[in-house]
Amino acid sequence: MMLGNRHATRGVCVNRSTTPLELDASFTLDEAALAQRRAASVRRLNTVQIPAMRAVGFVILCAIALLQDWRNSGNAFPQPGVVWLVALNLAYAAAAYAVLRFGHGRSGPVNLSLLLFHVDVLVWLVNLHQLEQSQLFFAYFLLVRVVDQVGDGFRRALYFGHVVTAAYLAYSAWVAYHQPALALWPDRLGIAMTMYLLGIYLAITGLVTERLRNRTRQAVRTARALVGSLNQKAAALEAQAAELEHARQQAEQASLAKSQFLAVTSHEIRTPMNGILGAAELLMATALTATQQRYVQIAHRSATALLGLIDDVLDLSRIEAGKLALNTTSVDLRALVTDALDLVAMTVRDKPVRLTSEVAAKVPPTMLADPLRLRQMLVNLLHNAVKFTDQGTVDLQVTVLTETPHSLGLRFSVLDTGIGIPADKLASIFDAFTQADKSTTRRHGGSGLGLTIVKQLADLMGGQVHVESKVDVGSHIWIELELQKAPHVEAPAEKPQVDERETSVSVSVLLAEDDFVNQTVIGEMLQLLGCDVDHVGDGHAAYNAALSKHYDIIFMDCHMPVMDGHEATRLIREEELRRGQHTVIVALTADSVASDLQRCIESGMNAVLTKPVSSMQLSSTIARWTGRRTSPITRW
Repeated sequence: MMLGNRHATRGVCVNRSTTPLELDASFTLDEAALAQRRAASVRRLNTVQIPAMRAVGFVILCAIALLQDWRNSGNAFPQPGVVWLVALNLAYAAAAYAVLRFGHGRSGPVNLSLLLFHVDVLVWLVNLHQLEQSQLFFAYFLLVRVVDQVGDGFRRALYFGHVVTAAYLAYSAWVAYHQPALALWPDRLGIAMTMYLLGIYLAITGLVTERLRNRTRQAVRTARALVGSLNQKAAALEAQAAELEHARQQAEQASLAKSQFLAVTSHEIRTPMNGILGAAELLMATALTATQQRYVQIAHRSATALLGLIDDVLDLSRIEAGKLALNTTSVDLRALVTDALDLVAMTVRDKPVRLTSEVAAKVPPTMLADPLRLRQMLVNLLHNAVKFTDQGTVDLQVTVLTETPHSLGLRFSVLDTGIGIPADKLASIFDAFTQADKSTTRRHGGSGLGLTIVKQLADLMGGQVHVESKVDVGSHIWIELELQKAPHVEAPAEKPQVDERETSVSVSVLLAEDDFVNQTVIGEMLQLLGCDVDHVGDGHAAYNAALSKHYDIIFMDCHMPVMDGHEATRLIREEELRRGQHTVIVALTADSVASDLQRCIESGMNAVLTKPVSSMQLSSTIARWTGRRTSPITRW
């Protein structure tokens, strides 16, 4: 017999002392874990709990039988029949325990627990025969079997309600047959009817439990499905995150490879382009026929356009990749404006176009900016103006818009008297690869990248670009930037003043260049400028030459064998520090990345010239850093 509720068959066993935290820690919806828990719970129920509860139940029956016998027998306690009954109960409880303990999982389709529940009723009837000798109401103890089946649901409880009622009626018939005096049919029929009705009532109460259990099962299934769905989504998100991380790493590697490719490409292209442009410039300075002059001019203009296109594409790629960083330093805006005009001057020598510039007097001697990128913006604006101006003027103006104790709001304006831009095209001139005239027969070539780079560089500097234009009147494009004032004024010695009387004095120059073509071209330019030039082909030779002879200026290539230009410059500076001397060293480099140019300054060089260089740039650099003017190269 079993006195208890069989909710444990659901696989839920709650320890009253368990804290909420422990319950949360043990809760799971994992299918495999739940299956293991259910199997362990069923085994514990059938091999431990049910046998133990059955043993307890029959021990209680034995106690009840002994109490009734002691009450009714007096000095004859215990009666032999009671002793045999106790022995039967204990033997049956022990046998049932052994059957369930060792027969679980080995009985095949036979449910040993359910089978023994039926046998319990028969053993109970034996006890009832002893107990009802004093009171018939002991028959109601048979309803215990209905009660402990309520946890299994309505049908199971109702079934055992019929079983115990039928068993009691069968027992009553047996008693009436063997002991007619104890038949007591009216009482027994009343007990049977009451037992049956109580069994039905108890079974109906099991409906509530069953519904609750079904809802719990449904909730668990729903939760399990939800967890499964969430696990799938989590797995999908993890996979997506892994793919995104892999894609990010690939993108970073691609971006790094692209940056390296751009740097190498820029260097490798600029080196031969220096030879092409320099040779063309030198050739134009020789005696040529008109046809030869025209051919050389075409070659020079084409090479210049090709170099400009390459620079624009490389710069645009850097900007779009987010690899273009500003290198802010102290800048002489007036010198920078002069440099920009010098770079553009050669492109207007065949046109009746006058280049002019004006910097407002309120602009201080130095400001904080990225000189390379600011010069690039001005050169692009000037090139754009010159390209679309056949005659007249192109004017570069720098004016002050606002001023604070630490900054200036500046406007860099380029005004031209060119063909102008239609009003409906103004909004698109800053788009990449876009020109106002898209026809295949347009008079003016170009990639349309110059103004795009100006716009993106202005955005990078926190500024704005504006444009006004009238067809056949001209255009006005300006950049508005807020630049910080430099904390100190550059020393006057860093930029010597040009002595007009020293135009005929020869300038001693050391040219450190390993490329034979560039060595020849740049050396010829310097000689035509009236310089006394010495050549070396590596950094170590440049270091030895600088120690053995004082030069007015050294033009130092950065990439050379034996020792590069950076290391040679550092060694020269260390030796000069001991001797108390200083030689102007200007980098000649095909590198155009800001970090590479900054490296030149950090190694001790005074300035940087990016290849290809023109004779005008060489002359302007010599004048700026030595204070001496060189003889201009005569053309045609």
